[in-house]
Amino acid sequence: MKTLISYFAFAALVITSSFTIDSQQKLNEQSTPSCFSFFRAHRQAQGAAMSWAVSTPDVVHFIIERSYDDYYYETAGTVSYNTASTYKFQDTDVYPGYVFYRIVAVKSDGSTECSSTERIRIVKRH
Repeated sequence: MKTLISYFAFAALVITSSFTIDSQQKLNEQSTPSCFSFFRAHRQAQGAAMSWAVSTPDVVHFIIERSYDDYYYETAGTVSYNTASTYKFQDTDVYPGYVFYRIVAVKSDGSTECSSTERIRIVKRH
């Protein structure tokens, strides 16, 4: 009986610790300012169109990433930073279904920062 009580006490401690760590990570992510002013994606014909802006000049280029499961991302293309106020990218090589997009900003010091994720639905392929 003592073993069973000890097990439940340990499990409660692990769950509480995990929740606290996850909550702190989310709080840290929310309090860290993003270099992205906005990021939007929408369906355009049988493809996808994206637009975004950044609020920092230390970006070298952008990597546009695409996923069909919001877990594994592949590179859909790249865009160079050129001090423009907004950037655009069109993805015409996309399969039907739900597609997730995010932008990775590669900075001059080699660090990266990801935008929020946008989900769109492609109805059919051309």
